[in-house]
Amino acid sequence: MIKLYDKGFFKQTLIGEYEFDLVYVYFMKQHVLLHKWLAFSNPNSENYSEITGYLKLSINVTCTGDESVQIEDDDGPEDTNILMPPSLNPKFFQVKMRFFEAQDIPPMDMGFGFMKKAKTDAYIMTEYKKKKLKTKVEEMTEDNPRVEFNQEFWIPA
Repeated sequence: MIKLYDKGFFKQTLIGEYEFDLVYVYFMKQHVLLHKWLAFSNPNSENYSEITGYLKLSINVTCTGDESVQIEDDDGPEDTNILMPPSLNPKFFQVKMRFFEAQDIPPMDMGFGFMKKAKTDAYIMTEYKKKKLKTKVEEMTEDNPRVEFNQEFWIPA
């Protein structure tokens, strides 16, 4: 994982990140990723499929017995081949999640006295690409052992 930050006076702010597998680099010619641009995205932003910046880098991965490649300054022609993480896929996809109902959930809040009944305030939380989504809270009681969420999330993939 490579992360790009803005250093502030009191805290640092994530500009973007790029995650890849070093095995990918190791199986390239001479085990080197040379002068490549990475597109960064911020998974914590509202639109986490948006490019938040670019970083040009070189990486050499070697094992015992491998010859290391000398990484020199880049003074060649500008390379427009940008490595994009899957979250920045130029094709548009969406993940659609729909939550229908829940039933037979045990009571989590016990009632006190004759006025209160045992109940559960149920909701569903899901996380996709570090973005947390939550349904509305529905009350389940002994009289109403099932609840309908009927809630849908559309998430850019």
